[in-house]
Amino acid sequence: MREGYRPDGWLGFMIGSRVYVDFGRFDFNIACEKLITEISHQRKQSLPSKSANMTQHEKPIEIISNKLEIATTHDYNVFSMHTKCNNIMDQFYTTHRNQQESFPWYHQPYRVEPMKPSYAFTNSQYSSSRQTSFHKSIINKDPKTISNSELANLLDHHPKELKKMRRKHPQQQLPILMDFLLTVCRVPKSTLLSVAQHNFFSSLQTPFSDLLQRWCRSSSLTDDEISMFRSIVKLIKRFNKATDAVELLPSWLLDSTFLNTIANCLTNIGTSKNFLNDKNNRLLKYFTRLIEIYTYYQECLNDENDSDKDTLVLLLDPILQCLTSSQYINTFTNLSQDKKSMTNIEKFFLLKCPSFLISYNGSRLEQIMEKLLSTMLPQYAGLLDKVVPSAHNWKRSMIRSVQYLLKTINHGANQFQINAKLVKKHLPLIDHVLTLLDEPIFYNNLQETLSNPETVFVDTASSFLVDMTSEPTILAEINRSHMTPAFLRLTSCEYEPLVRNVHTLIAYTTREEDIKEMRNPGQLLETIMKSLKTTLDQPMEDRSDQEKLFETLKGLVQHDQMKDEIIKQNAIPFLLECTNKLDDKAQILAFEILWSLTFREEGALALRSNRNFLNKIQTISKDSNSEPLKKAVDGLVWKLVREPESLERLAKRQAEEQNAANNMVETITEVIIDSTGQKQLVTRRVSSVAPDERIFQYDMMISYCHADKDLIYKINQYLVDQGFKIWIDLNNMYGPAMNAMADAVENSEFVIMCMSDSYKRSTYCQAEAEYAFNCKRRLLPLIVREGYRPDGWLGFMIGSRIYVDFGRFDFNTACEKLMTEIKHQRKQPLPSKPVTISQQEKPTEIISNKLEIVTTTHDHNALSMYTNRKSTSNFIRKYVNEWEESDVLDFLFTEHLNELMPICKTMDGQALIQLYGMCKSQSGQTFILLNDELKSTYNTKLSITVYTRFLSAMEQKLAASPLTPYLILSELPGNTGTTTSQEYISYAPRTSMINQASLQYQSYADQPYDLTFTSNTSSQQLLRALEYHDPNLKKLISF
Repeated sequence: MREGYRPDGWLGFMIGSRVYVDFGRFDFNIACEKLITEISHQRKQSLPSKSANMTQHEKPIEIISNKLEIATTHDYNVFSMHTKCNNIMDQFYTTHRNQQESFPWYHQPYRVEPMKPSYAFTNSQYSSSRQTSFHKSIINKDPKTISNSELANLLDHHPKELKKMRRKHPQQQLPILMDFLLTVCRVPKSTLLSVAQHNFFSSLQTPFSDLLQRWCRSSSLTDDEISMFRSIVKLIKRFNKATDAVELLPSWLLDSTFLNTIANCLTNIGTSKNFLNDKNNRLLKYFTRLIEIYTYYQECLNDENDSDKDTLVLLLDPILQCLTSSQYINTFTNLSQDKKSMTNIEKFFLLKCPSFLISYNGSRLEQIMEKLLSTMLPQYAGLLDKVVPSAHNWKRSMIRSVQYLLKTINHGANQFQINAKLVKKHLPLIDHVLTLLDEPIFYNNLQETLSNPETVFVDTASSFLVDMTSEPTILAEINRSHMTPAFLRLTSCEYEPLVRNVHTLIAYTTREEDIKEMRNPGQLLETIMKSLKTTLDQPMEDRSDQEKLFETLKGLVQHDQMKDEIIKQNAIPFLLECTNKLDDKAQILAFEILWSLTFREEGALALRSNRNFLNKIQTISKDSNSEPLKKAVDGLVWKLVREPESLERLAKRQAEEQNAANNMVETITEVIIDSTGQKQLVTRRVSSVAPDERIFQYDMMISYCHADKDLIYKINQYLVDQGFKIWIDLNNMYGPAMNAMADAVENSEFVIMCMSDSYKRSTYCQAEAEYAFNCKRRLLPLIVREGYRPDGWLGFMIGSRIYVDFGRFDFNTACEKLMTEIKHQRKQPLPSKPVTISQQEKPTEIISNKLEIVTTTHDHNALSMYTNRKSTSNFIRKYVNEWEESDVLDFLFTEHLNELMPICKTMDGQALIQLYGMCKSQSGQTFILLNDELKSTYNTKLSITVYTRFLSAMEQKLAASPLTPYLILSELPGNTGTTTSQEYISYAPRTSMINQASLQYQSYADQPYDLTFTSNTSSQQLLRALEYHDPNLKKLISF
């Protein structure tokens, strides 16, 4: 009781060689544990045959009414410690007495001869002379034939038989018990479950707990103790396999004291190498099986809605300690890549500990994942750096280890954002996963079920990527990798959940050009629609697969070609049916998909003509209590009903403003003398009054996706600091969101479009952008994600406008460029406002000579510049998709499509093909957009004649092959006379006449023609020959 004291004299003589507990050396809790251990040990020994004579002063412990009590002393300093010990002893005695009543053999020491437990009572290692009649009655009985009543009788009588055995042959009680447990394990499952609540199984807690505590203290057990440990674990596992009803498992498995004992073992395994040596190999194997049992139990809890998912939370931190330990890193690092099997240590750290964590879905999940990933993501990246390059050599053990690593990272990612937010700081992890999905060892070995490790791995990896795409930075990284061909390859797999994951990846990562390069994008859509129809017809308690399919369809419908495919396949009636049959998230997704289709004229017309649907969505918009549902439906109401009304109102107001502006302009005619001395009559239009500038309620409205809010808030604050009045939705508003948006657009001078993948995919953002475009607002496009390039509807809308790339430049530089663009646009007239022409701005019209000078602006001078350019015909020898910007302008100039040249000045061949595709798929709307841009930017109009000639010229050009120069040695067609053969240069490919080696063609950009022909034949014959080889060539010929 006193530090440093050592008993001597009469006290030293009395305790002799007895083990004593030193409270002065150890802290109080540890000393108390040692005290309880010693009491347990002595209780297992027989009492001394003769009581020693002791005086009251010599007696350290007195037995009063069979209850242990620490004798008190007059030393006040140790009085509180004595009190604590008394309380602990009192608790121990109560537990100990209950154990003795239910399990009398427990108090006997495990002093048995070395042996391996048998699997039936036919074991000859204990003599038949020592077998009781009870045991003899079941020696020859097959465990599989034991009935329910017989097993119950065995469990009732076995403790009594062990008690008899303890008195006669104490060394045999442990092997008999182990054999009995193993025999019970072999009875039929139904028979075992019939006695699941028997007290015998409850009594196993004490010896099992004692074995675990011994292992924690000494880091080892004897062979017989290991065998006993194995027998109990095997029996529990047998229960585990026999039923899915967790209530039939022994209840003491969930006892907090017992769970703390297991937690201590886990902590020791994660922190001490002593538990991982060879002598603990068997014990670690059986302990791992115990963790498997708890993992199964926890999975069962997840399947029950009303269960307490924190039942096993006491094991969570110790498991986390194992997963973040150096033991985990060393085990993974030393794992051989060409091994098919794993050691017990490898299974424990790389498979079973991750499995337990993955099975947890309790209240601490987000906290645990943040703690784990913050520590381990750099380690995971380093591990994959080492093993991914040799993935082609992986065998089962490495595949499973990396699979569980990905499952660990991804656990909870479908519920919380913390996983993706942390992973985005370690993008090489994403690159490694993409590399593995493109590895032949995986995609060449996919099965229709999860029957091999390759299929399981690809399913895990694809699911991981799907959950990670919620983070825009990760989505941009996947897009930069151009993985669409690899994803399309995986769609050939017959395992449907894997294919659904891949379809989702395709939907969210595929670019417009990828869709166009697909051989049959309609087949992809048809497959998804077929799966949706199947899930809709089948009753499902779990709607997760259905929701994933709708998510995929929503991602695909962002592409205009997929919108057209949905309309082409007549899928709108099915989607309308879905809005009637579904609820919750799936119904909202169906409405959002229909909303996307309204951006195509055919889709809007089909929905607008359905009066019942219009009434339905307007009712939901007014009466529904679900804000997400109301937001989706309100978007439909906006596009189908309110937007046409708003645009009509705006057009009427603009017409009134135009008329008012015209009334303020008067015509003045005067005579002037030109530089030659001639008199000319000149007419000028001047404003009679100074026009009032329109005053807006806001300087700018910021249109953005909330996935990009961190950067957008910084931009907003910067603009506010510059003195601008900004409208921005900071709270992702619900309620009348579309009305608020429309009001903000109409009352803002500028609309800032914050472009990213997320922005383009957002139907809400598309509605904002299109309304701003139709309202003729000044558009300020910003790129807010590094590497993003607008395409599809967004790329067409911004056209040739200058955008500010916040992903390329640092924040301050990008903001300076934004301010420059704002100042530049403010110098230009508003697109929707009539241009006011002053005396200084208006050039003259020459009346007397009937020559009128065209009214011009700065932009119109730019149009003249394109008209007066010198062009070449280099474009004619290339495929359209190989054209450079100069080739596009040369083509338009040659085809006399000068009006389109300002719009196409920054387009290459691929961009021109995309423009042509938009013209073909949505001819009317595209014509309006092109005409509006020419009017607002260049003060000119696009005639329908020019527009249709552009379509015709592009159709012919795309159908023709590039023209290749070669030498033709032949006579003119139709020349029947005996004339000398002439040489002609033709571009039409006639392979029988090609002699490439005999001609080297050189183009001169400064010459008006590429080729000049001289011939002694008639012009008619020469033209006939040229048209025979290529009709288009006559445009380039000079005679």
